[in-house]
Order: sequence, then C-alpha cells, then structure tokens
Amino acid sequence: MNEQLPHIILETANFHGGDTGQLKDAINRFATLDYNNLGIKFHAFHHDNVALPDFSWYPIVKNFYIDADHWREIIDLAAAKNFKVWLDLFCVYGVETLAKNLTNIHGVKLQPSILDNLEILAELKKLTLQNKELIINVSGLELSDIQRYLEGFKEFNFKKVILQLGFQNFPTQVEDTSLKKIDVIKAAFPGMEIGYADHIDAETPFSKRFPVYAYLKGCAYLEKHICNIRKETKYDFNSALELDEMKEVAAEIRLVSRCFTAGFISENERKYFEKSIQKPVLKTPLNAGQLVAAADVMFRRTDKPGLNYKELKDLQNGFFILNKPKNQPDTLTAGDYKKPRIAAIVAARMKSSRLKQKAILPIQGMSSIERCLDNCLKFPFTDEVILATSTLEEDAVLGEYTLKGRAKFWQGDPEDVISRYLGACDKYGVDVIVRVTGDCPVISPEIAAFLLKSHFAAGADFTESRRFAVGSNSQVYNVEALKRVIQLVGRAEYSEHMTLYMTNNPDRFKVNYVDLPEELVRDYRLTLDYQEDLDMFNELFKKLAEQDLDSSLLNVIKILDANPSIPMLNAHKTLVYKTDQNLIKLLNEKTRINKKA
Repeated sequence: MNEQLPHIILETANFHGGDTGQLKDAINRFATLDYNNLGIKFHAFHHDNVALPDFSWYPIVKNFYIDADHWREIIDLAAAKNFKVWLDLFCVYGVETLAKNLTNIHGVKLQPSILDNLEILAELKKLTLQNKELIINVSGLELSDIQRYLEGFKEFNFKKVILQLGFQNFPTQVEDTSLKKIDVIKAAFPGMEIGYADHIDAETPFSKRFPVYAYLKGCAYLEKHICNIRKETKYDFNSALELDEMKEVAAEIRLVSRCFTAGFISENERKYFEKSIQKPVLKTPLNAGQLVAAADVMFRRTDKPGLNYKELKDLQNGFFILNKPKNQPDTLTAGDYKKPRIAAIVAARMKSSRLKQKAILPIQGMSSIERCLDNCLKFPFTDEVILATSTLEEDAVLGEYTLKGRAKFWQGDPEDVISRYLGACDKYGVDVIVRVTGDCPVISPEIAAFLLKSHFAAGADFTESRRFAVGSNSQVYNVEALKRVIQLVGRAEYSEHMTLYMTNNPDRFKVNYVDLPEELVRDYRLTLDYQEDLDMFNELFKKLAEQDLDSSLLNVIKILDANPSIPMLNAHKTLVYKTDQNLIKLLNEKTRINKKA
C-alpha cells in the first residue's frame, strides 16, 4: 500500500452537454477540494470520428463537440488550478487535442473499446510521450489480452502505465464492481499500479464509500464522475458526485491514508507497548558476576526503566554478565551489565601415582599438557588461557610448558583447587571460567563454544554436558559461584571434584545441563591416566599427522571411528571417581552444603 495519497481523477465525461461554461464552472468549483493529489479528465472528441450518422446516439453525441480553441482555454484553466490534466482518447481529434496541449497534459486514458483503433495508435506514435502516464482500462479483457496490449504499448515509452478496472454501465450494480479482481490483476502483473473507475449510483451512500474500499485493496488511481448540480444535469449524471459529496470522499481517503503513514510500529504504539509491557523484575537478589535465569524473574508493570525479556536475553546471549548486585524487585538495565573476561583455566600437577609425570610426557613429540593448552588456545570467546598449578616445588617445572608464554602461568593452593582457581581469577580479572583438567590432550574447542553459548543463554552459575567422551569435555563456572562456595564452607575439601559443589547443591546454584550435538558425542576414553592411555594418544596423533589434521574433536572422532583398534587400547580403563562407590559416597557427603551454611 502506498503511503502517499492515491491520485483522484475527477471524470467530467459529457455532463456539460457541450456547454464549456459548465466545464469551467466545475474546474473552479472542484479546485477548492482540500486534496493534494488531484486530477481532472476531459473527453475531447469529434462526433464524426467516433460514430456514423446511423448510430442511435449520433444526434446527441454531436452536441457534445467542443472546438480546439475552447479546449485550450479549458485545459489551460485546469492546469492553472493545479489539476493534473488527463484526456480520455476516443478518436484522432482527441489525439490532436493532446498534441496541441501536450505541455499541460499529465496523462491519457484508453478505454478497452479503442485499444485496437489503428488511427489513434498511429497518431499517438508521432508524439513524444516519455513524461506522460497512460491508463489502460482493462474491463472485459482476459489476462492474456492485457499482457498483449502491455507489450504493444512498450514502444510508446510512456513514463508509467496504470491498469484500471471498472466499466461504464450507468449505474454499476454492486455485484459488478468485483473488487476481488484487483487481487487477480496485482498477482498477474506484479509491480504495476492499479486504478479503479466506479460508476455506482451517486444517490446511494455506497457511491461515496466505494473509492475508499478500492484504495484499501491497493488502487493508487481513483476515478470518479463529477457534475455541478446533479438534478440539473442531463447527461452522465447517474454516478456523478457534486462538490460537497466529493469533499466527503476526499476527506475519508485522507483520513484512511493516515492509517498507512506510520512505520511498522508507530510512535504512539511503541509508547503504549513500553508503558504497558510487563517487565522482568527480580524475585531473588543476585550478586555482581551472576547471570539472570528465567527462574530469577517475575513479570510486572512498573514505571521503573528496565529491559524487556528479549532485550535481557539478547544481552546475555551476547556474553554480558551483571556488574553490580541487584535486589528484589529491581528491573534490569543495560547499565547493570558488563562484558566479562572469560578464561580457560587448566588445572595440572606433577604428582600422579598411576602414570608418573604424565603432564610432561611426550605424545608424538609434544608434551601432554602443551597439547591440552594448544587446544584451549583455540577456544572461541575466551580472553585468556591459564595453566594453574600448585605452589609446591615439584610443580614449578610446569612453568616451562606454557607454549612460550602463550598461556599464562599461575601457582596456588596445592589441595584446594577452588582457591587456586580464584587466585588466578583475581590475578587476571576473570569473571567466567571454562574449566579444563590438564590430562586432556584433545580437549574440545567445539564443546567449549557450545557450553559457553548455553551458559549465558540459560543464565546459569554452572554448565556441563550430560554425555561426552571422557577427556573431551570442559565445564563453565561463574567466578561468583566459586566465591560463594568458599563463603559458605570456608575451605572446600576435595575441591578437585569442584563439579560436585554445583551439582549436589541445586538449591544454591543454577545448574545448566546440556545435551551436546550427537556428532560430538562418543564413548571413547580421551583422558591420560594410564600407560594404555598414552599408547592410544600416540597412535591417534600419528594418524592425525599422517592425514594432516589438527586435533579438533571432529577430526579425533573421524580417526577413531575409522580405526577401531586405536580406542580399544584403553577402552577397558575406567574413572575411579565414577566407579568407586565408597569414594562416591564420601564425595557426595563432603560437597553437600548444609542448609545452615
């Protein structure tokens, strides 16, 4: 739908009965219409060029003739009154009138009955029409005929061609208006502008409403018969509106057009929405460094400024985190968020009872811990990779395995891994941790990216996968969540199993379990704890090198799927903390935070 007003064409037809004074009077009257896209159309014809003397209406039509000099006066007056002037062509005399007044003519109309009039077409070809518009009335024509005529008129180079519906049957029956035809024409000729010329009985209210309906259906050109005083008009009065009636039509169209002037969302609509929307407000206090989950909010109307839920989700999906504490029932604003620093922190020690010094054992020429760090450096969304070990002398050697300083090095508490992590976070200003254990030479950047996206989207404190190949998986923690653990328990026993402090306390921490894409999930053992694990990794990296593949999880899975003998080297090994029932019971007891804490 055009946002500008449709073009109204006032059809004078032959209401004047040959009296040029009637036409001039109409021009002056209707020029007072408050409408800024107004046209007027005249019928300039010679009776002998239109009909033979045996035509029943010939004696009457003969009276409608207006000579060339009077047509010039009429057209000049209409142009001076700021009308866009149209001529309805019925014969070569009309084309001659067009040629003599070409400067003041906006466009021409052709009825379907004269589209094959070779005399008219031949004379039109002599004129320069590039800046003129053409209305083709297509009533009674099949779609194939319309297409044929459109092709034929291309050589005339009209500035624009408008397809017009509506036929001159006085008065037109409502059933014959066929508004549904507009949709057919628009579908058959996309991009073309549509017009409508109705001839509904002027004495009915429907006559004044119909142009509005045509406009709403997509017609940009609306033609309407006019006259000065209908009861005193002898010809073409049936569907002709007087000035006051036409003012009603124009006012209604102006009013309706305002429905299309705003954008998809108007300013007042936007204000109403912003005023009436139920905003998310906190139903529980949150600390700086936390994310907002669905369970943290309730929805209420409030005059306090705040994000709507989509804006809130968009911020967190963009990896933003709270930068200040918020209370119930606070709203949330963009100023409450900041871009966090995200670090992959790799915990490693030199002590290992089952495979001595496993962290620095070579796997196809590169130490296990460096292979782990190398993959961590490929994690998207992370700002740092930190190798975190203890302050014990035996672990200091790991400082030599940071890929020439590409990974940061941190030494902290030998036993309390949570405290060790928090020390590294304080040092490097970390807000969110991707936790990695150092015995994972093929830790997956793909999984880390998937978990981070899910973590922020869910507004979690902690995120982990439900199923994964052991050694491929990482976990995501808010630093704030680990700080809360220390605040609640003082010193975190068995905190090398820090996951359990999250999963065993779902009443205190927002735990987000993730189902990984199936292509990232296998039952392979990809952790280093036994000699058999080392043997498997050496074979795996040998195959990766042969095929010039990096150690992404998808490439690792590709090799292991194609070479089942490799994963069989360590398939019989298990994780102690997953199989030792006494240890499982002890860890669950020690990591459960009692209600009084």
